[in-house]
Amino acid sequence: MKIIAAFVFFLFLTGCSVAPFSKSLKPYPQQQDQELFFSALDQFSTSNKLTLMHQLQQQSPDSVWAAYAETIIRYARELDARKAQLSQEREEKQRLLAELDSIKQKNKQLNEKFEQLKALLIELEQRPQ
Repeated sequence: MKIIAAFVFFLFLTGCSVAPFSKSLKPYPQQQDQELFFSALDQFSTSNKLTLMHQLQQQSPDSVWAAYAETIIRYARELDARKAQLSQEREEKQRLLAELDSIKQKNKQLNEKFEQLKALLIELEQRPQ
């Protein structure tokens, strides 16, 4: 019976000491990294900024979350490069379409002149000499 009472008393003391001790505990670095990663992900999805991703990489370069951040940064850079390339290709397409319209207009003019020359040739051949 004394053992049970001592055990209950020990549990009571342990229960009392856990509450203040748990308040002074800081989250594990992995948990901080995870929280920073999700904050960075929110920042990237709303404003397309990578500042928190870079911060995570600098603070914890060996963290799994830093590796995820590096992957997102790499893909974001590739996406920006492809957007720029797409923009250049669209500009080139517009330039080529304008050039095509100009060529079509010149072709139409040449065909009209060709028809005029054919008509003149026929007229000259029909004249008596």
